[in-house]
Amino acid sequence: MRFLSSIRAGKRHYLENILFCLCLLLLPLTAFSQQVFEGKWYQVDSTWKFPEAVTKHIDAPVITGGSFVFKARFDVVESNQPQVIDFKNASVLGYFHHYIIDSSGKLVAEFDGGIESKTTSPFFMRHGREFELPPGNYQLTTLLTSPYFIAEPQPYWDSLSHYRQAIKWGNFIGLVSIGILFSLGVYYAILAYVRKRTTEIMYTIFILMNVIFSGTSMLITPDLFSIHWFYLAGAPLLLSNIAYVIFAKSLLQIRLSTHPKLYRLAQLVLIILGALLLIGLFNNHWVLESARFGVGLMMSYALIAALYRAYEGSKVAYFYLVAIVTFFVIGSIAISSSDLDGIYTIYVEHIGLLAVTAEVLLIGLVLGYQFAQIYQEKEHNLRMVEHSLQIAHHDSLTGMPNRYALDIALEKLDKNAMLIVLDMDNLKMYNDLFGHKKGDEMLQMFAQVMSTKLGSYGVLHRMGGDEFVVTSNEASFAEHIKNSISETIDAMRKSGFEDAGVSFGISFMTETEDAEKLISLADERMYQHKRRADNKLYRHKRRDDSV
Repeated sequence: MRFLSSIRAGKRHYLENILFCLCLLLLPLTAFSQQVFEGKWYQVDSTWKFPEAVTKHIDAPVITGGSFVFKARFDVVESNQPQVIDFKNASVLGYFHHYIIDSSGKLVAEFDGGIESKTTSPFFMRHGREFELPPGNYQLTTLLTSPYFIAEPQPYWDSLSHYRQAIKWGNFIGLVSIGILFSLGVYYAILAYVRKRTTEIMYTIFILMNVIFSGTSMLITPDLFSIHWFYLAGAPLLLSNIAYVIFAKSLLQIRLSTHPKLYRLAQLVLIILGALLLIGLFNNHWVLESARFGVGLMMSYALIAALYRAYEGSKVAYFYLVAIVTFFVIGSIAISSSDLDGIYTIYVEHIGLLAVTAEVLLIGLVLGYQFAQIYQEKEHNLRMVEHSLQIAHHDSLTGMPNRYALDIALEKLDKNAMLIVLDMDNLKMYNDLFGHKKGDEMLQMFAQVMSTKLGSYGVLHRMGGDEFVVTSNEASFAEHIKNSISETIDAMRKSGFEDAGVSFGISFMTETEDAEKLISLADERMYQHKRRADNKLYRHKRRDDSV
């Protein structure tokens, strides 16, 4: 913990200068009327009651909490001018009670508040308390009791009109950021439920834990839902740190088999975060300090892992690197700052909330890239499936549906359907005389022309070799199909295949509903047709020889 304190001390001025410049851009204020009370802090025990004396002077309240008293004198110059007392730097305060006494020692105003207080706050997401006093000299005594602080609490006062204007940007940052986180938390929760992946589950936990922490620390939960359990402003961060390391490890696909060093480093970080969780559970004053140290640890691991994976060429890591670098820079300011010099209405909680919100929004780049990858993989797989189906259902030479497709088609034929078996003549002759390439051309030409001629009247299938089958759902199309066969043969003979011919046989579903028998009938009739053709050719040849 001393190591972390030294880091904060070393970086404080540099980081706060950056923060101050950012806040000047955010806050359109032409004049600052806020005034820090010039007073002293004292440490007291939990039994202290106003107006008991205080003696143990300290520089500032200890970050790990306790009971403290602040005393300061101030002058009210203008009459009838409403004023507001509030704390700068942070709003993680357990309980406070302001007492104002006049120069005569009379108590003229008192008000309390804090996360643990059930007193209704007049300003949403603020600890401000309004008062109006006549001109004069007054003393403020503030009792502040809290288990821990996220930054050094420092009372200041402001005019009511200026205070109302000054808090708008801070409230805007808080409400918008928490709204974004809550919406995206629901979105990732749905993704986690649907996809059931470690990445989405852990990121959902990370977001929702930060919503709970921010909602409590910025008084939304106490003001709107009357939930005053102070440890919600700290304990959820201990869980979110663990969830984020697991998320980063899963997102970047860090496994023992592929990245043993990063995997073991993640295991070590998780062990340390688990130890910090136990420290917070058994010593409540160290909850937020443990969480703060854990935030630095988990951001460092995520940055190292992202840099390493990006160096390896991981596209996901490139996009994630943008998110984690932004998170690391803004988050480092949040965990390193304890006193925001010159800044009153922007809190350390706002900086941390901006860090988480920016990271969650930028993670959308990673998510968008992953969705694009999934879409591309899906399209590729669909193309592969379509290609596989094409191969499975179609003949590779002619492109026509094959025997497997024919078997499926036969199951769907209705009672009026018919089937035609075709056997090409003289294919062997073309193979023997001109080679198989010429025979393949003959088959391809027949398939192309015949399929075109058939149109919607039937579907041509290649059984194998020189055998084809036409299926048609209407027996009345028989004549048209016969004409298509004749036209196909004529076209082939005109294109160089003078000896092309086709023998065919027809069978009808009205004859049999058995698919195998339907083919057998058509096949038998095709051979009858072929024998008649051969006999006719033989008689014609005998007649020519006799002449």
